[in-house]
Amino acid sequence: MGVHEYEGNMGPRNAARHRRTLSTLMRRYDTPVMDNVYRADYVECLVTFTLGADWWLTWTHGWDWAAWDCQHTSGARLEVKHAAARQPWDRETLARRRSPSFDIAPRTGCWTQDGRWVDSPGRPADLYVFAWHDERRDGYTDHRDANQWLFFVVVEQDLPKNQKRIGFRAQSNRLTVPYRGP
Repeated sequence: MGVHEYEGNMGPRNAARHRRTLSTLMRRYDTPVMDNVYRADYVECLVTFTLGADWWLTWTHGWDWAAWDCQHTSGARLEVKHAAARQPWDRETLARRRSPSFDIAPRTGCWTQDGRWVDSPGRPADLYVFAWHDERRDGYTDHRDANQWLFFVVVEQDLPKNQKRIGFRAQSNRLTVPYRGP
């Protein structure tokens, strides 16, 4: 159901409130420095739309609890991990250096799209994209700018077995070559 179709069911007063609410929520995504929660959605969309029409976001198909973020029409699963050098709470002109690390812990299982738990130890995705936004300068940082992101794509089998986290500089460079923006 589209926004306008939904609005037709709620009456003009509630429809206006709904549009105002959506407009306010959009501001969280349309800011140069996003917080971690909204930046996750943004980067997942950025990666998926860059990959092309054969990839889809799991949450756009009613699967908010999927153990991976997007899927290819072939069934290949991709998980997007992200981190940024500049955070919304940074007040300095130059944010402090941060050493990002990403959760890569194997899981005990996952939920299917129809809501069933499946015991399947290991990592749920076939590919991992580690997205690192390394710009730290106030006034220059823009999480919305795909060219400011470094993307590291790693096949699941190349990740260290049974390791729970991976650091950006320590191990990601050994696993893959970075790609800067689409």
